[in-house]
Amino acid sequence: MTPVSTPLAEEHATGGFLRRLVRTRPDDGDREPDADRLSDELDDPERDARSRRAWWRLPGVAFPIALFAVWRLVQLAITAVASGRFYEPTFQYDGERYLRIMRTGFGLHDVEMPDTAFFPLVAWLARPIYWVTGSPGIAGTTIATLTALGAFVAVWGISREWVGERLARHALVLMAVFPASLFLTSFYSEGLFVALGAGGVWADKRNRPWLAAVCFAGVSMTRSVGILVPAVVVLARIIRTRGLDRRALGYAAAAAAGLGAVMVDFWVETGDPLAFLKVQDDWQRGLSMPWTTVLQGWENLWPVADTVLVPTLIARNLDLWCVLIVAVGIGYAAWMAHRRVLPMEVWMLGVVLIVLPLCSANLASFNRFVFAMWVLYPVFALLASRLPRWPRLAFWLVSLGALGYTSWVMASEFADGKYVA
Repeated sequence: MTPVSTPLAEEHATGGFLRRLVRTRPDDGDREPDADRLSDELDDPERDARSRRAWWRLPGVAFPIALFAVWRLVQLAITAVASGRFYEPTFQYDGERYLRIMRTGFGLHDVEMPDTAFFPLVAWLARPIYWVTGSPGIAGTTIATLTALGAFVAVWGISREWVGERLARHALVLMAVFPASLFLTSFYSEGLFVALGAGGVWADKRNRPWLAAVCFAGVSMTRSVGILVPAVVVLARIIRTRGLDRRALGYAAAAAAGLGAVMVDFWVETGDPLAFLKVQDDWQRGLSMPWTTVLQGWENLWPVADTVLVPTLIARNLDLWCVLIVAVGIGYAAWMAHRRVLPMEVWMLGVVLIVLPLCSANLASFNRFVFAMWVLYPVFALLASRLPRWPRLAFWLVSLGALGYTSWVMASEFADGKYVA
């Protein structure tokens, strides 16, 4: 039977899809060797056919949904074994703050360590559920579950755009076993921040500018660094088009509107639209050089009596290891962008997502910030795929073993009420 020719098939045959993915020019003579290698890996018909025949390889978005379900059950099992309860850790530490914002807003703003350090979107989303059900437990757990699922789907989606379906699945496995993924089970901002940030970039790649703008407005209301995500997308677009087009202006306006909404809320409730900038000293945070922050993390292995943020020992060790993870990840992403295998915004997003935590004079909770640096997962999946066979096997054995063990210990400690980040 003669194969039917379709525009999509012809586009794949001519490399059009891949050229957009790896940011090469239409002329094949301009393609870099690394881009050609990735082309062979992504457009291998035999591998795609094998993947479709394998029953365990779920099609499309079913994979992140299934992986999320397995991950959630494991987290519930760890919580039950460690503490004998299922949902109370959802509202510890930051979760308690967001519950209070959901119920009463920023009424508690004139005390030490006030709630104004927390951007309110996750609490705003839970508030209608709270009004309907009258249960803070149902409201917080529902939002935590939905945003965690959204994070899994969004990271899979943008990873697939950047490195292809197979490596997108590998990236999602790395995210699931990363120890700080435990905070996706809690009424924290991690799930929403990752879902909206990755989802916005994914929507832009899929030519859905209105959806991307909504995500960028939302991520700007989720964390103070959220506005930097659309800023990178706008900058990358200006560099590519050599101008400021309507889409870039729309993204900038959406991000400004999101941040503006939060500032208006702070102004109405506290009288200060910049209240979130004036509370960092209470957490012993302030601008510093990155090596100052790393040195503080090293010294915090043996904390002094007046240190405010002292996570458990395994979390403090993970914070230090995360410095190396970030350095390798951003460095490799920059190199792959130079080779035109990854788009430039990958390493740019990595930098803006981590620069403030790394220059905050306090390394505590750094593993949480690194987890939310979602660009790392496709970068390390790509890195592993380009290793020789035995080093690649060693990478996965060591990574899954070390991250899995650390995840178990940290989740157990968190479920037992201990401060891990």
